[in-house]
Amino acid sequence: MVAAFDNEPEFLACMQRVGAEIGGRRERSERVDPREHASGVVHEAGYLRRAANGHLLSRAVKHGVAGLRFEELELPSNVSVFRSKGPPT
Repeated sequence: MVAAFDNEPEFLACMQRVGAEIGGRRERSERVDPREHASGVVHEAGYLRRAANGHLLSRAVKHGVAGLRFEELELPSNVSVFRSKGPPT
């Protein structure tokens, strides 16, 4: 099952329901995959856009693209951009 929630109480209630349902099936000796479990991931608003920008930046660097305005991109927290200049003259 995949679901999205607007707030933490809804998420926690669903996790509890799913966990109880899996536990109930195990107690009734029904076939339950041992890897079956309830879990969740929290994504910040705009994470897909930032991930796409990070991918764009990564590809541009690999292809040697220079002069783009990377500092204007909103990037994921695990990506940063540094520019270096030559030694002072």
